[in-house]
Amino acid sequence: MQTFVIAERLVGGENSGLVKDAEALLDFFRTFVDTCHHGKEESGLFPALEQVGVSRQGGPIGVMLNEHEQGRTHLREMARALKDHEAGRPQSAERFSMHAGEYIDVLKRHIQKEDQVLFPLAAERLPASTAAQLETKFKQIEAEVVGVGKHEQYHTMLDIFMEKYGLGTE
Repeated sequence: MQTFVIAERLVGGENSGLVKDAEALLDFFRTFVDTCHHGKEESGLFPALEQVGVSRQGGPIGVMLNEHEQGRTHLREMARALKDHEAGRPQSAERFSMHAGEYIDVLKRHIQKEDQVLFPLAAERLPASTAAQLETKFKQIEAEVVGVGKHEQYHTMLDIFMEKYGLGTE
């Protein structure tokens, strides 16, 4: 993942354009991953699942919400570390790297739980009418939160970073 490659290079003392690229990735994570994707879950999917009897406490919804909060914490700490790095504060690159690694781990676990637990549970429990309403709501959130055309801009940015940092598709 680009964030970790950038983190490794920052720790290694390289600075040329890395902070700018890291800030662009943090914008992507905050806007697309957290505000849009997690926002869809928090404002639509989770309440719909609760309405059909899926418990928030002690169940998959609570676990997912906890991981959303963990991710937000790591994003805030990566942003702080980048500012500290630009100010020349010691150990800031290492802090960025540590939080980038933790964030990647949280996302990987989260995606696995979505694919193996949450989405199959939703497919099993939610009536077709609710699923259709959610799809409409999700399109509205994407248009209003991310903005028209921004999704494609993020994909273009990620493709450029994949090539720039020598990464295959993940």
